[in-house]
Amino acid sequence: MPDVRIKTPNLDDIFEKWKQRAVRKDRKNMEKQFGTKGAIFSLDAVSAAEYVKETMKEAAIYFAVKKTLGAVPKGKDENTILAPKVGRETYYSFKGAGKINKENWKDDEKVPMYESIQAVPCKSCKGKGYIDDKCKTCKGTGKIEENLMVLEGEEQKKEKKPFSYPCAACYGTGNRREQCKDCGGHKNMYKYEILPVPFQTVVTGVPILHSSAQTKYEKEIGEDLHKMIEEVEGIRFSEFKDLESKVEPSLGYWNKNIKKTISAAANDYKNYQKDKDSQITTQIYLFPMIQMFCETKKGSKFEIYSLGSGNKFMVYSNF
Repeated sequence: MPDVRIKTPNLDDIFEKWKQRAVRKDRKNMEKQFGTKGAIFSLDAVSAAEYVKETMKEAAIYFAVKKTLGAVPKGKDENTILAPKVGRETYYSFKGAGKINKENWKDDEKVPMYESIQAVPCKSCKGKGYIDDKCKTCKGTGKIEENLMVLEGEEQKKEKKPFSYPCAACYGTGNRREQCKDCGGHKNMYKYEILPVPFQTVVTGVPILHSSAQTKYEKEIGEDLHKMIEEVEGIRFSEFKDLESKVEPSLGYWNKNIKKTISAAANDYKNYQKDKDSQITTQIYLFPMIQMFCETKKGSKFEIYSLGSGNKFMVYSNF
């Protein structure tokens, strides 16, 4: 794209626009901070020359995103566990709770649901908890067979005589019940579903602002700009690679903070492009930004920011 040079607003014009806005918003505070006791307050006496202590030329980059909150992965997952492990899982219930605000949600988007817990008979033991098998001690006979040594008659001739008694291992039944190794004797396994959280579907417009002024009021400035974007003039770009090469010739000034701001904004832009819940809805705007550090007659410090060209600009202040 060809070079486009944008002219920054006159400092007096910025201060005048802020002054008119501030007095409409809170005239009493203006009189308190800039008035002289015993004299009639005059807005004309409040000048940039007297109250602006320092001025910085910066830059701001803006684009808007439409964010759809509430979209979650479709389908469900299942998990089957042993009975003692059921109590170790954290479950969720949304019965009667209505839709959930995704912005306030801190956990996973798919979670184990309490209402879905159900017993599943163990396949190995068919829900009995044990498996019947022949007693290994008596080999399924139910009795222990032994030979007793008996001495017969005067000659004490040795004879072996059979002797049997009930097997203690199987209580004489010939069968022995072994605890099922799969279910641990609990008869059942327990299955639960991992389902999507029922989020509200909310579509919101989100202003994204990056400024080299590195102000803590960036969010508020971005929200103001988002509301009145048509009333502010900047240079529009379709791609960050074009913006990166045109910043200095467009603004007529340059500093390290502006370079860092462009890099941060470009990374943010790429992340939103990859985000399945987001859609970038505007071109990329480059705005001249003036940062004015001010102090009232009472000694209260505040800042004024302008975004836009000398033709169309907005002001924001923490006054």
